[in-house]
Amino acid sequence: MSIEEYKVLTRYVTTFAFAFFLYQASIGVYTSRKLLSRKVFWHIAMCLSAGSYAILIAFNTHITDTKFSNFLLLTYWFFAYFTYYCYIRAIEGFFGRDIKLLRPSKIFCIGHSIFQVVGGVLYLFSDIDLMFIPRETPPATLFTKSLNLTIYPSNLVVVVGFFGIITILYTTVVIWRELNKKEGKEYLFKAGILLTLFVSCWDTIIGTEVIGYLVPIYYLGYVFESMRFNMYYQDLAFTKMYNLEKDMVKLSKVAQFGFASASIAHDIRNHLFVLSTTNDRLDKLIDKEFSPYTQKLRRHIGKILEVTELYMNIFKKNYSSSKQIISVSHITQEALELVSDKITRHCVRVEVEMDDFSIEGNETELSLCLVNLIKNSLDEIKSTDSPWIKVVASSTERFIKIIDSGTGIPLKAQERIFELGDSRKKCGNGHGVGLAITKQIIERSGYNLFIDNESENTTFVINF
Repeated sequence: MSIEEYKVLTRYVTTFAFAFFLYQASIGVYTSRKLLSRKVFWHIAMCLSAGSYAILIAFNTHITDTKFSNFLLLTYWFFAYFTYYCYIRAIEGFFGRDIKLLRPSKIFCIGHSIFQVVGGVLYLFSDIDLMFIPRETPPATLFTKSLNLTIYPSNLVVVVGFFGIITILYTTVVIWRELNKKEGKEYLFKAGILLTLFVSCWDTIIGTEVIGYLVPIYYLGYVFESMRFNMYYQDLAFTKMYNLEKDMVKLSKVAQFGFASASIAHDIRNHLFVLSTTNDRLDKLIDKEFSPYTQKLRRHIGKILEVTELYMNIFKKNYSSSKQIISVSHITQEALELVSDKITRHCVRVEVEMDDFSIEGNETELSLCLVNLIKNSLDEIKSTDSPWIKVVASSTERFIKIIDSGTGIPLKAQERIFELGDSRKKCGNGHGVGLAITKQIIERSGYNLFIDNESENTTFVINF
């Protein structure tokens, strides 16, 4: 290959790489505006630095002033290691944390970059070169001839280049180990770090003049990586937008539910007022032997008033209900009593294993939660053969489990099962309200509701 052909090839490849990196950086800037994340900055900086490395090589093939050409050679080393520093930071952004084992690599890159800046300024203004020495014989390689270089690497350059390769190799091993800890295979990521390792070794060989008939390709490792990072951040941006849309839909459902609940609760209160006053009059007129019935009516009218108040304010952040110390067995019995007719009608066998303990909470709210969970189980298993429900309470582990004869809930359905408006009930009988409210009440009370996927049967667990 002639020197002119070598120059043309170098200019073409490096100018194309520069244009590519500008494009990738602009995509990164656009994505960062959507994502609002500072970690995208390092990917953008990596693209700009790699593009600078590439275009300076193309620019240097046009320079005839030997001192300026020598100075530009020093800048290559700066941009090479600054680019790699940005690359490491971009990888840490991908993992979402600083990786302690990469700290030595970052320190080496920063130290080397600062050293190159100091060395470049000294050479430009005082002819003092900290890394290269004057060339007494004409340049022997196409690389040095194409860039009009009159200096060649000292032993210090060779040593630094060697430690640079060791640092990049060490970094590759650390990142590879971190990738293996992730759930995904990350084949593209692994291909990228191997490519970066290869081109780093390639350009170090050229820079130390072990061989000089090759075109510098250090920036090509980042061509692959810049595309992969952009794909990753764009996916994050789209996911964020999708989640925002989901949140808007959820807020809309909550608003609609709150408005409907307030209207319904208002109407129910009017009728409850009539029932309450009528019950009081009956209590005065009838014999004392019938008073337990009027007292029971009064108690349930009070419960209905509490429930209507709850439904009106369930999704308000500042809403808080009265709490007292109650026993788990008491709220369990009350819940079973409220669904006893449905249990009898569908011939469902119910077992209770009660190791009683006390909790702090609102009796009406927690009873309603158990009612919702038991009714959900009844709706799912009522048409099966030999349906059964088991309520288990443990004072040592402080939980209540609602277990039914079902075979579990698919993992995909579990992702949305506690969202308002999501219903799995057949024939369109569900409204997607019960589990959403149950989850809200239990978490607001300071407790936790989840599905036990390790159980053979469908199991909801309330942890106290």
